Amino acid sequence: MVGHAVESVAKNRIPMAVLWLVAALSVAAYWLYPPFADMLEPLARWQTKDGWVAAALNRIAFGGLLPGVFLCTVRAIRPTRPIRTVGALCAWAALWGVLCDIFFTLQAEWFGHGHDFATVALKTLVDQLVWTAFLCTPVNALFFTWVANDFRRVPLAATLREKYLPMLSANWIVWLPVSAAVYMFPLPLQIQLIGLAGAFWKLVALAVGVKSRSQRCLRRHAEGESPVAA
Repeated sequence: MVGHAVESVAKNRIPMAVLWLVAALSVAAYWLYPPFADMLEPLARWQTKDGWVAAALNRIAFGGLLPGVFLCTVRAIRPTRPIRTVGALCAWAALWGVLCDIFFTLQAEWFGHGHDFATVALKTLVDQLVWTAFLCTPVNALFFTWVANDFRRVPLAATLREKYLPMLSANWIVWLPVSAAVYMFPLPLQIQLIGLAGAFWKLVALAVGVKSRSQRCLRRHAEGESPVAA
């Protein structure tokens, strides 16, 4: 199972490297180039003013609507129930926006608002070893399997056995550096930027999936098989 996760990450190694690079450059620009920090200030003020509402709206836009539009406009991956799928993605994204607002705020209360190595490392470890391992990964595995299964009931235990370890391993490989980078920003921006990073990764993963599926279709067509079966 872990081998599947490594294979998936290897397939997405270029977008993963781009995500890491963007995260690193964003941190450097924020602390070393004041105009970049000024550009992000309205986002921080919005999060400070509206709290969980701002976090939820961020996730709806970037974690629900944007991937949903991509899904519905690309024929190769279009769901059979597009409106229901986009609605489910938006509702799920809004929920995670609220939960992330709570979790990031609690982390700041527990460990402080510092950006030193020890504080960032502690927050990142709690994020990945507790938050991701025991909440995000299992419930997301069940939710996205349910959506992919056209909203039909899925076996909980079997789904977790099949999906949990690959998803968790992939999350750790991809998101450990990104999470550390996010925790180097002030709290309001942490809550907003994690949603933007997630949207970027989802879109890239969907694009890679479309390309892979198209290649399989072309190969099967060349071999005399029906591309519809891909």
